[in-house]
Amino acid sequence: MLFEIVFINLHEIFSRKKVVALEEYIVQLNGLDNKAYDFDFVVSDDFFTNFENSQIKKASLNAHLTLTKKPDSLELEISVLGSVTLTCDRCLDEYKENIDFKDTIFVEYGDKTDFNAHEDFVLLKQGENSINVAQFIYEFAHFGLPLVHYHPNDENGKPTCNPEMLKILEKYSLVEGKDEENVDPWLSQLSDIKNSMLNN
Repeated sequence: MLFEIVFINLHEIFSRKKVVALEEYIVQLNGLDNKAYDFDFVVSDDFFTNFENSQIKKASLNAHLTLTKKPDSLELEISVLGSVTLTCDRCLDEYKENIDFKDTIFVEYGDKTDFNAHEDFVLLKQGENSINVAQFIYEFAHFGLPLVHYHPNDENGKPTCNPEMLKILEKYSLVEGKDEENVDPWLSQLSDIKNSMLNN
């Protein structure tokens, strides 16, 4: 029982720290006229520790927000620019990837705040005096990532991955190639017939 109480208290403290850590990404709406406003944010390593499933662990990013307030809605144009450190899918070493992503979030007012209910817009509770843009910056940073994470190629078009790991990968590729060459032609033909029957 004591362990459970301690665990719950630690969880509450940790959750509170997360909220505090993201307070700087809260934009106050009180007193804003119906026009555009600009805000700038620095996004570093600590920011991404607030999100459990983040692919980004290290970052040096700048986020710019142009908030346009309208009588019955908001528009949030957010750009994220800078570099992040990723793990290479090929050699597993870390490398730097540049990010330059920009998009617009449309905000409408509703009965409750919900950033995930609709594809085309998000909901902000009617009468809410502020909006936290941390989630949008987090998502935009990830939208700016490539689908596969590889070290960039050098000027000769060759990968700049860890050379030792490349040698190991090349060795296993050669072994796999030899295995394919040694396949019995009869078994290969039988496999082709089987695949043809399955596709028809």
